[in-house]
Amino acid sequence: MIRRVTGTVAVAALLAGLTACGGSEEAAGSTTLTYWMFQDRTPQAGEVVEKIRTDFEKANPGVTVKIVKIPKDDYNTKLGSAVAANTVPDVGVLDQPLVARYAMDGTIKELPAGTVNEADYFEGALNTNRYNGKLYGLPVDHTAVALFYNKKLVPTPPKTWDELKQMSDAIHKADPKVAGIVVPKGDGYGAWMWPGVVHGAGGEMVDEANKKILFDQQPAVDALQLWVDLLPSSPRDITDSEMAFANGLAGMMISGPWDVATIKDQFPELDFNVAPLPYKTTPAGNIGGENAVVFSKGQNADLAWKWLKHLTSAENNTIYAQALGGFPINKAAAERDAGSFGEQQQGFLEQLKVAHARPAVPEWIQINDEIIAPAIEAALSGKVTSQQALTDAATKTRALLGWNS
Repeated sequence: MIRRVTGTVAVAALLAGLTACGGSEEAAGSTTLTYWMFQDRTPQAGEVVEKIRTDFEKANPGVTVKIVKIPKDDYNTKLGSAVAANTVPDVGVLDQPLVARYAMDGTIKELPAGTVNEADYFEGALNTNRYNGKLYGLPVDHTAVALFYNKKLVPTPPKTWDELKQMSDAIHKADPKVAGIVVPKGDGYGAWMWPGVVHGAGGEMVDEANKKILFDQQPAVDALQLWVDLLPSSPRDITDSEMAFANGLAGMMISGPWDVATIKDQFPELDFNVAPLPYKTTPAGNIGGENAVVFSKGQNADLAWKWLKHLTSAENNTIYAQALGGFPINKAAAERDAGSFGEQQQGFLEQLKVAHARPAVPEWIQINDEIIAPAIEAALSGKVTSQQALTDAATKTRALLGWNS
């Protein structure tokens, strides 16, 4: 979910000296591993994938990796059809929220014990593959939102909620035509970002193991109230204008790395940077990106896991993640290659160290879009208090899931 270009220049730099290789035609007598992924974003991304593929084949004589690239908008539909027809690939990418659903119905395999060293991966990224305490895949890249700030209006980015509110107030008081921050809205996108704020207050969204809803408790209420409290210094009649932050009409906004390239291209005069999200008690944030899973009815499961280890290794993960439009999930790769990301991307690298996975609940997309999002908007519009909005949302979620607490 939610990702776009993050490191075109960095990919080009890391590709220096690499030669694009040929297609993935089967060799006679070879073992063929089929891998489904989203269609390449750029020709450079295609070169990265080819380099990684041919390196794997060289290291595994007799193996042919057949890569099938599908437009992202069509991917889930085609995959669903393949699952229904028992024609799934051996291995393929999967949006993070779908892992729990596919694990629950047995469509994907559990990661065999000892396949990887879990400590090699960022915890939040790895946990996006966890369902009922077990891992059902590996992350291949991840992304998050962080705090964009106009250096002219925000000399030093706020680190805490109190500092954020003080900064927002100061910006708006200095110029009533400028908002302090673009406060997220109560839609699917805002609801995806909001749990990162909840975690920043020391809270959790749910307790899957004990089937408890927690986003009506005080940390979550405080997180929603933060957004409500920011609105007086960040009026919507200002922030609803097109690209308010990029046009200098807001001092700050919360967004992802996809906006970095757009702003730098279309608003080259804007001097901005990106910092981790402010927090109340502990640094935290949300997470998005792609996982890769091994399908239960595919072939060559052992080889499939070996391929995923290859994609997520310290050697390959940075350039592969950048080709996908995200950041490395391998700690060693991220640390070694931090300099390959631009100045504004450094904030996201820091943010992702403390990112939290979404709840491993098969119905989470529905809960996010149809229950939590309207609750956030109800509080932001002043129709109900933050507590009442989340109490009502929690009640609806318990009814949907059949949970009693």
